[in-house]
Amino acid sequence: MERNSKKELAEVRRRRILEELQQRGAVRTVELARSFSVSPMTIRNDLAVLARKGLVEKVHGGAVVKEPITAEPSYYEKASRNLEEKRRIGRKAVELIEKGMAVFIGNGTTTMEIVRALKEKPVSHLKVFTNALTHAVELAEIPQLEVYVIGGRLRGVSYAMVGSLAHRSLAGVYFDLVFLGANGVSLEHGVTIPSLEEAETAAEIASRARKLVIVVDHTKFGLATHAQIVPLSAVDMIITDKQVPAQFLAKLTEIGIEYYLV
Repeated sequence: MERNSKKELAEVRRRRILEELQQRGAVRTVELARSFSVSPMTIRNDLAVLARKGLVEKVHGGAVVKEPITAEPSYYEKASRNLEEKRRIGRKAVELIEKGMAVFIGNGTTTMEIVRALKEKPVSHLKVFTNALTHAVELAEIPQLEVYVIGGRLRGVSYAMVGSLAHRSLAGVYFDLVFLGANGVSLEHGVTIPSLEEAETAAEIASRARKLVIVVDHTKFGLATHAQIVPLSAVDMIITDKQVPAQFLAKLTEIGIEYYLV
């Protein structure tokens, strides 16, 4: 009877883990252990069972939703995931921006929080470039800014402007700071996103930066999606939250990448 009870409890816990994954996109072992009042080993066993069933993908320190490498959630699907972490990342990013700079803010839900933080704390004499229609609309509400929108083909899933027209509109333009989001940050595969076309445009933008800053929450670490924007060696700084595994942070220090945890 006791064995059946334990089995039922484990099944309930695993269902709740899957529900959490669907809402957040990723889970951490230590957080789940605390939430369910069980040991990290119990959670690791749960994740192993779910991984064997093909329901999750285990990563260092937790698990992520099992999806094809080209899978791309819509902008609005991602907007509510880890929102508090993204807000803190956005506020920290704005601290790097100084009067008179030329700044590029790439598309994405984390970079949108940079835009919103700028609305709260505008920087004067700032030129802000973006390839995201969502961002341009909000940037236009800040009278202190000069706002430039990169043209190109509009991708409905991300509201990003991409392609040959976008590349041409970047000709001869350079930036003090470039802020880019990502779907994956991997030691081996670098900074990646699901769309090849979007990655090509982002790589062109990154090549024009004095300082390239990647803004991602902890759920993106250890993942690799379809298309590389840049290798990690091309990144100057990463702004993320405090739940990134210590081992990954140690590797970033070895490579020489500055990082902020918020």
